[in-house]
Amino acid sequence: MNKEKMEYIINEYSKLYTCAVSDAIDELGLEPGFLDAGIRPMWPGARIVGFAGTMKMVLSDEPLDRNVIARLVKFMKQIPNFPIMCVDMSGQMIAAGLGQSTSRILQGFGFKGGLVDGPIRDMAQVISLKFPIFARGVICSSIRGRMIIDMDSIMKPIKCGGRMINLGDLIFGDINGVVIVNQKNIEIVLEKAKEIISTDKWWFEQLDKGHDPADIEKEKPLP
Repeated sequence: MNKEKMEYIINEYSKLYTCAVSDAIDELGLEPGFLDAGIRPMWPGARIVGFAGTMKMVLSDEPLDRNVIARLVKFMKQIPNFPIMCVDMSGQMIAAGLGQSTSRILQGFGFKGGLVDGPIRDMAQVISLKFPIFARGVICSSIRGRMIIDMDSIMKPIKCGGRMINLGDLIFGDINGVVIVNQKNIEIVLEKAKEIISTDKWWFEQLDKGHDPADIEKEKPLP
């Protein structure tokens, strides 16, 4: 998918909401894409729409690698346009997967937000940066002496919120939660979600006119 097509996709998904996208995936009979309810926007109004870049952190008492940023930079060329950094924390809630410094670095590389299956930190600074992150919560501890980045996992499939995420999958998060759309299904899910939203709008119009819900359903079932 070229950059222009990706930009179109991002703009179109940005007009939607995650419930409609999740319903579209269900109606199409695809593997569900919603992440579990524990992953939430970390500040009011935060939304993420983009394509997955991935990495995993694992338990380790090794000191922080002072060259970790330099080592990560070489992987940045592999990321898709309009990327979201997705971080698998190996089921741990002992350290922050992202914070102010990493958020600022990711912004510099063009990332549109973060998705962390674990906690984050530096909330005041992250909010000031207006960097949207979805995560399981907030913690004050860093990964130093607790976790390290598994360099072999970068831009490889990871698990987040109970779902597998592959490089280039579409990540969409809003106040309702996060949904993942497999890259091969992005366009068909988009069209189905638009159809669902159109039906919702029609239902509300009929209800506003005072029509009986039972009669409305006979004409067009709820999506």
